[in-house]
Amino acid sequence: MISDQRSIRFVRLASVALGLLAFAWLLPGLDDVGIAWDEVYYFDSVTRIQEWAGQVATGPDRSRLLSQEVVRETFNWRRYYNPHPPAYKLAMAATEAMFGRWTGEVVGYRLAPLAFFSFLVGCITWLAGMAWGRIAGVGAGLSILVMPRVVGHAHIGATDTLTTLAWFVASIGLVLYVLEDRRRFLAIGAVGLGVALATKFTGYLIPLAILLWMIAYGRSRRAVAGAILWGLSGLVVAWALNPLLWHDPVAETLRLVQDTLSRDDVIPITTYYMGRHFGYQVPGHHVIVMTLITVPLSILALAGWGGAASLRRWEEKPVGGLCWTQILFFVALMAAPGSPNHDGVRLWLPMFPFVALLAGRGFGSMIRIVRERTPGPRAILASLVLAALFFAPPYIQTVRVAPLYLAYYNELIGGAPGAARAGMETTYWMEAVTPAFLERVGETLPEGARLSAWPNVTHYKWLQAHGMLREDIVVTDEMPPEYFLLVARKSIFQPYHWRIYENVIPDLAVELDGVEIVGLYTWQQSEAFESEPEDP
Repeated sequence: MISDQRSIRFVRLASVALGLLAFAWLLPGLDDVGIAWDEVYYFDSVTRIQEWAGQVATGPDRSRLLSQEVVRETFNWRRYYNPHPPAYKLAMAATEAMFGRWTGEVVGYRLAPLAFFSFLVGCITWLAGMAWGRIAGVGAGLSILVMPRVVGHAHIGATDTLTTLAWFVASIGLVLYVLEDRRRFLAIGAVGLGVALATKFTGYLIPLAILLWMIAYGRSRRAVAGAILWGLSGLVVAWALNPLLWHDPVAETLRLVQDTLSRDDVIPITTYYMGRHFGYQVPGHHVIVMTLITVPLSILALAGWGGAASLRRWEEKPVGGLCWTQILFFVALMAAPGSPNHDGVRLWLPMFPFVALLAGRGFGSMIRIVRERTPGPRAILASLVLAALFFAPPYIQTVRVAPLYLAYYNELIGGAPGAARAGMETTYWMEAVTPAFLERVGETLPEGARLSAWPNVTHYKWLQAHGMLREDIVVTDEMPPEYFLLVARKSIFQPYHWRIYENVIPDLAVELDGVEIVGLYTWQQSEAFESEPEDP
């Protein structure tokens, strides 16, 4: 870790600056992204939590409100669609309660994941800067900031951004405690672990991931004792943040594990990959391929350089070792039989901060070499050229694909058109049904029009109930309708969806580089619409 005070101050300022930059950059477009599939259930759950919290704060019957029965009614609502611990919903409830009256309900909810992402950008900048110097810190922060898929999740009120932040904080907290012997790092890491445990089952895998690093770097008695304290303290934090654990923590934890491990039977989510439909399990190379084609190419190049530099000095740079062990853990985990891989790269999103760290390491290494070999002012010019070469293209790509961040594919596969030709999933989470598109639908459909949709007609009824779709439109699951709205989640297409998608020109469409992601069709009794099922 660096010890020069000027460098430390610079790294701190850069961390704050990039975190604030992330927040200021993304805030204006926070409601441009459509409501994601899971957000419907999460937002309704948050509303119930807000009502419960208000009653606890002001009501006279607190003992009843804090009873196991009422707590379960509040926090275990619609568990089939809403199975996760509630830390992320508590955060959304807080931001909406504080700012929703000015920002609107949706932005109020989404301020929480945006704040988490902004803090993550600052944390990545700080760690890379402290480990490898100023330039590496700035490079790492910029690297996570121009990953379109990660940026997209910062707009969505779900589990993933908080899990990613909590995983990162939990890991680096313990690692820095082992390296620096400072208890505050252990406390910070324990809080991160507890938040992760109180957000998603994924958090329970953090000790397994960190064990790989412990084997390589943390085999001292103090390190083992610290890891045990880190784990126990994390459980206490998780208990405090999850009211479902207050009355029967063992039973609730077992229920969470059971729900997670049986999701392939309960909700067998399918994946469209390389032109084939897969069930809950996909080929082991899926995690590697999807990572390589969804991270901007220049950031991959920097991460490759930084990863190689870290391997050359494995024993000297344990932060680089942390990055490698975390990345290898996720690759092995997602490739293991029985591991879910649906929804793009969402399920291994916590891996990407460590890719960004390696990218920062690579950028710092490149700049150092340039400065050593280029005399005087030319070194500054060369450094600026390198920065533009590696960070301008992914920045432009991130801006250009907005708000369709989750449909992004990089240059290796030819962008969205190349991915479509290769048989990759075009879209998966309904967020491509943007407010701008719904406004166009409202302008196009006649009064009282009958509209059906695929998938999830209920989703559109929720949008209509919340003022995002014109109220006189009759949203129905009866077929045939007058109009049909099709989201190109190809993993769950039926044969007649393929016929419509491939043969009929939509009245309206959401497209990315010519690839249709969402289409509105006038229902016609033509060959493409024949043999439709009774309902969608």
